[in-house]
Order: sequence, then C-alpha cells, then structure tokens
Amino acid sequence: MNWIMHLLRLYNSLYSFAVHLWMIFCFRNDTWLLPNGQYFLSDDYEFDESFTHVPENTVYIEEWFNRHGEKKCIVRYEGEEIPHEWIDTPFDRPTPRCPWVWVGDTETELDLTRTFQKFLVPGNRILLDLVLKLIQVNERTRLVYIDPVTFEEHEFPGDGITI
Repeated sequence: MNWIMHLLRLYNSLYSFAVHLWMIFCFRNDTWLLPNGQYFLSDDYEFDESFTHVPENTVYIEEWFNRHGEKKCIVRYEGEEIPHEWIDTPFDRPTPRCPWVWVGDTETELDLTRTFQKFLVPGNRILLDLVLKLIQVNERTRLVYIDPVTFEEHEFPGDGITI
C-alpha cells in the first residue's frame, strides 16, 4: 500500500511540473500568448479561422484577458488583415491616455465610457462602425465625448478617435 502512495506523489509531482512548464510557455507578461476570443460584429458573417481579412460591413474583435481578469480588445475594420500569429498582446503595450472623461449618447443618456474602456489599446481606432454595431442609432442619437483636459463636450468625430 505504501508504494501506491509513492506512485501517486510521483504522478502529482510530474503533473505539477508539466503544468508549470506549460504556463511558462503560454504566459508572457501575465497574459496568454493567444487571444481568448475572436469574433465578428456582423449581420452576415460568423468568424472562423479561414478569414484573412475583415469582410465588408463587419467589425473584428480580439479579446484578451490577463490573470487578474482585466480585459482588453483589439478592433479591426472592413478590409483590414486578421492576424493568425501574435508577437505581443494588448497588455504588453503602454497604457494610453484616455481621450475622454465620458462618451455616450446625450439624448438617451446612454453611457459608453465603460464599454469603450476595454478598447483603450494603443493603435486601436474607435470608429462609428464599431459604435453602430454596439448600440441602436436613430435620427435623435447624439454621440459626444467630454475632453479630459478642457471638459468641453465634442461631437463624436466621423473619422473616429485613434488611441
């Protein structure tokens, strides 16, 4: 009976060692080396690995989580290339200055500040294409953001905001 306990301890040690090695190779800077999720915001397409570019009228989202549960997303738009190999993660990039204090629709008082927080990744562009996929827009919708320096209210630009 004693040899069974020794075998179980040996198995447990080998298993722990293998998991530790796996974690070393899969994590870098506290983040998985692959995105946790990839999907399209589209009425016409569902994401699969065969796509090399974002289809028309579609927004591509890449979700990344770190061990602390923080979420960051990379966004790509129609015609842009979809990566299949990654050299860095959004968590490897420096934290950008937030371009707004508040962003949303003043007519319905819809606050998009928290929604856009996960898109604050250097290189991302927050375009109207993304906004239109996230909320329902009608003729009364008035998208604005409040500048963090001047606290002035600005119309959301048609060409978007680059982070």
